[in-house]
Amino acid sequence: MLLILASCKSTPPESAAPTIPAGIAATPTAVSSTPILTNPPVIDGILSADEWQNAEIAALSDGGELLKMQDDDYLYLGIRSVTEEMIGANVFVAEGEQVRILHTSAALGTAVYQQNSSTWQQTQDFDWQCRDTSDSDAAQAERAAYLQGNGWLAANSRTGTPNELEYQIKLPEVSYRIAVSMFCSSAPNERVLWPPTLNDDTIQPNPGGLPTELHFLPEQWALVGGE
Repeated sequence: MLLILASCKSTPPESAAPTIPAGIAATPTAVSSTPILTNPPVIDGILSADEWQNAEIAALSDGGELLKMQDDDYLYLGIRSVTEEMIGANVFVAEGEQVRILHTSAALGTAVYQQNSSTWQQTQDFDWQCRDTSDSDAAQAERAAYLQGNGWLAANSRTGTPNELEYQIKLPEVSYRIAVSMFCSSAPNERVLWPPTLNDDTIQPNPGGLPTELHFLPEQWALVGGE
């Protein structure tokens, strides 16, 4: 069973919502379980009611929504902004001494940082892919290859509903932590967060590109537990 501990602003390369159910806490000490799926959502940037109706919903720091579901293999995240404009996001995934930054805006990219004493050193910078927003065979093949090669996929920000995003993230065999940092196209340096109490470099804009060193506090992030 997947467990989320806690409830939770991002960096672009370019640039009737459901109510929060009772029992879903907004504090870093609350534990809730994410629904198990039989029919996973299509990663097209549209938070369709029929696909996401059973999702657990948490509040973003500005009142937006983070929707969470899983199946046997993947965690699914839906992000809905309170503003009706294009958004992008970073999802930070901490596994042991490694942090991956899963970015979507006008392209997808994966950056990797390795813990070195009290800091985290970059070992992989973003390599932008999946810019093609069409449904052509080539575009769909590129997305499938990205999921296979990187262990995650997201909707390009230029597809679907402008203020909605969808992520599909491979579940590891061990527990890990995640954080979400979202931005709007009109204010790319302002961050919308989950958990809302984040206070490390997940909240920092990087308009000139990622630095070689960042400071992360994964203990502030949401805990995702395996079986």
